[in-house]
Amino acid sequence: MRITVIIVLCFAVCLSAKAQANDTEAALYNIGFGAIFSTVGAIINKPKEEPLGKVIKKSLWQGALGGYLTFESKRILREAQRQEQWEYFWAAKLVNAAGTSIKENAALNTNFYDRWHLNIGFNRIEIMTKDEFSIKYRLMPVAFTYTIGIALQTKFELNKTLKTGEFIFSSNTNRFTETHSRGIALPGNVVLYSPEKNDLSLMSHEIIHLYQSNDFSIFNTYLNKSLSKWSSKNSTINWFNNHLYIEYHYLLLRPVYVFETETANSYYDNFLEREAGYYSNTLWAD
Repeated sequence: MRITVIIVLCFAVCLSAKAQANDTEAALYNIGFGAIFSTVGAIINKPKEEPLGKVIKKSLWQGALGGYLTFESKRILREAQRQEQWEYFWAAKLVNAAGTSIKENAALNTNFYDRWHLNIGFNRIEIMTKDEFSIKYRLMPVAFTYTIGIALQTKFELNKTLKTGEFIFSSNTNRFTETHSRGIALPGNVVLYSPEKNDLSLMSHEIIHLYQSNDFSIFNTYLNKSLSKWSSKNSTINWFNNHLYIEYHYLLLRPVYVFETETANSYYDNFLEREAGYYSNTLWAD
């Protein structure tokens, strides 16, 4: 119960920082998010015999480091559309993956360099560096389900996917004009309105939403103890945990987005949309 209260309070603090009017405020938000929620996770995952003070000290600086790299990844993405250089999209993706990995390691109460991962669509590639180097593949079922549904209704943009490292699709559906939108980010995927699909600012805006999903993946680590316990007792659950990375964080991300939308006075009063607009220079776009 105490942990739940802490998480709610942390969210209240983080989401109250709606401005992000400059890079200093944006950096402080990302650093604070990483430090706070990594520390909560580390406390949840710490062994009973380990001193609390030691855990907090370690997770705070590791989470802050991961948060700073997350901030830099979003700034690089902003430069990608400013400079119109596709190489920046991959640079941003790799830096974001590093920042997310460090935050997750901190929340798991491990060294920040123990495990790295890279998400591409519904594919999660994990690189283990502790003790012995190894590479592990895990499928993300929520993103996989969305990818199948999207692929059946839209056009797969192979060139843009290869250039960004994200699954990009395009569509002429009337749904875009009906909702006055030009793109949408769904788990592991981006769908762009076909006439606007070459707009790099739009693409950056939607990719920032994927990065926000990566931010929230830190909450999956809060279930690590329970999942490990179930895996040790049930071979079926153990198989699923070894081969699938279930995106439980969407159970939190979606309600947060809906809450922000319903309480917002305007489109960009939604914190998640405002952040996407800030880094993609679409803040005042219609």
